[in-house]
Order: sequence, then structure tokens, then C-alpha cells
Amino acid sequence: MKPPATLTDGVVVLRELREGDRAVVLSTMRDPLVARWLNMPRAPTDRDFDSLVRLAQNGRLTGDRFDFTVTEAPNDVSVGAVIASRRHRENYEVAYLAGPEGRGRGLMTRAVRLVCGWLFSAGVGRVEVRTHPDNEPSQRLAERCGFQREGVERKSIWLHGQRADAIVWSLLPGDPR
Repeated sequence: MKPPATLTDGVVVLRELREGDRAVVLSTMRDPLVARWLNMPRAPTDRDFDSLVRLAQNGRLTGDRFDFTVTEAPNDVSVGAVIASRRHRENYEVAYLAGPEGRGRGLMTRAVRLVCGWLFSAGVGRVEVRTHPDNEPSQRLAERCGFQREGVERKSIWLHGQRADAIVWSLLPGDPR
């Protein structure tokens, strides 16, 4: 599966991560809300950004992971990211994050919908999201995108050095979005 160079709905534009995103991405990694729900380095450095770029490039080459930088048209400044990772039986899991400029305006909802639409158009049969039980904003975003709550996976995610429960959400091609 080959991702498009960009995905857009006219409001958000999703594209590959690039060198010019370095400062914004490192700032987002330092954001306390992002760091609360994701395993971010304690003090992100240029090396962490370089590692992220390599991970994203390798994922695109293998088709195992597609990192999309979320920008708001007509600006080309990163406000967040959506990552689609291949799982077993050609299912994909979507993760998303936003810095302060990308929160509370519907941009990430639009971005997740775009990525899910692209995945379904490429023949993917199921997209999943896993949220920490206490991460209510992430759960609301999943619901806005049409994901259905399936249940709790006990101790299935690794967060800040320990296992944690995760709520599993799914979206199928025929589900209302």
C-alpha cells in the first residue's frame, strides 16, 4: 500500500514529516498533555526528532506504518500527527496527537477521518484505536469519527514504564462516519 503525498479535505492537509517540522515536533513532544498519554522522551532532543524521521521513513518503505503530519490549510505548520500502523490480518491501528495549536478546533477529527477514509479506499477491512481509560478527549475524538467502543483490554498497553488497560475502538468500512 502506497500512501498519497498529501490528504486534504480543504481545511486540514496531511503530509509527510519533514526537516522543517523539527522545532514544532520537539515542542509537541514536550507538551505536558501529549507526554501524559504517550511515551515521549523526558527531554526531547534533535536526536529524538531524527529517530522519528527514520522510523517514519522506514515505516512507509515497508508499509507497516504511515506517519502523517497534520497542518491547517493554507499554513504548512504542523499542529499534530496521525499514525496508521499495520496490525495482524491487515488491520490497522490509528494513533493521534496534537500540540496546543491543534486542539479544540476539530482539526484532529478531520485528520483521523481522512486517514481512515484513505485506509478503507485501499482495501483495509478494520481500523482500531486504543485509548487509556482516563483519556477522555481521545475517546471523544474516536466517537466523533464513528469508532465503536468494543471493550477493555486489560494491561495491554505500555505507558511510562508500566502496563495499563486500554479501551479498544473499531471502525469498519460500512460504519457511519
